[in-house]
Amino acid sequence: MKNFFLFSIILFAMSCRVDHHQNDKSSPAQQKNFVKVESVETKTDPIPIQAIGRLGSDTELKLSFKIGGFISTLKAREGDYVRKGSLLATMRTNEIDAQVLKAERAVQKASRDLERVKKMFADSVATSENIDDLTTLLQVSEADLEIAKFNQKFAKIISPVNGRVIRRLAEPNELVSPGQPILMIASAQGGTYVMKVSLSDKDVNRVKMKSFAEVDFDAFPNEIFNGEIVNVAESADPMTGTFEVEISIDSKNKRLRNGYIGRAKINPIEREAYLELPIQSMVEGDKKEVTIFVPSQSDTIAKEITVEPIHITNHSIFIKKPEGEKIEKVVTSGAAYLVDGDRIYIK
Repeated sequence: MKNFFLFSIILFAMSCRVDHHQNDKSSPAQQKNFVKVESVETKTDPIPIQAIGRLGSDTELKLSFKIGGFISTLKAREGDYVRKGSLLATMRTNEIDAQVLKAERAVQKASRDLERVKKMFADSVATSENIDDLTTLLQVSEADLEIAKFNQKFAKIISPVNGRVIRRLAEPNELVSPGQPILMIASAQGGTYVMKVSLSDKDVNRVKMKSFAEVDFDAFPNEIFNGEIVNVAESADPMTGTFEVEISIDSKNKRLRNGYIGRAKINPIEREAYLELPIQSMVEGDKKEVTIFVPSQSDTIAKEITVEPIHITNHSIFIKKPEGEKIEKVVTSGAAYLVDGDRIYIK
């Protein structure tokens, strides 16, 4: 009885499978691949590179003390406009003043000793070697005095340019180390500002010096600032793997501020022929290869091909013209359900 029941279940399953295939064969319309296609044209217009960057002046200086110690005064604040030669900060010089005094006394003593030995040498009491030793000692003492005075001179910060303080990185009474940045000053020479953007290795390869760019800022809606590429990094940032590109921007006599975030559209100088495909035509792929389907000459068979993308946006894929492959149409709607060689029906 048990075996009979198991045999009945197997027969039922087989009958269902046969009926399923029979239903598939009896309704061929369900297997038709209805697709939509779009025409593709060769273009040579430059493909713009979109990037976001930070605005700064063409000259940004980090000012610091030559020696370490405690800050005594710090007169400049963020946003202040300073003139060249104005005193911005000073350091407590008790220690360095003592070093200068010590070096001065050492020079005086070495000078007296040298004069005394020269008189003794005239009386044949001292030797020429004694004179040489004291002469060397005097020269060393004078060098120490020069070093101490140099450090004393740079125990204060004097503005080297006319500009605006964009950052204050320390406060009075703080202990700072030699060379530690205290103030950042921006000087826009000739009214020129620079925006720094980061580009991938593929995009930076399309950028050349003097390439034209358009930049817009939220602070100035519906206004475009013209610019051009003035510097392209030779090596990538080890942290991000991107290349820094500087865009010189014409301020158009507007009050631009350091730190504005802008959107740049860079137009490459070189123009190569390419194809622009709808984003819906991409079946799968990455930055190196993209798979698409194109109809045969009779528009009845789908052919799968792999192409190399140049640039991808939210709406389009820009690809190089494939060698030996002529693309006039591309499958859009329905491409995701195709395999190479499928029969297609164009809507």
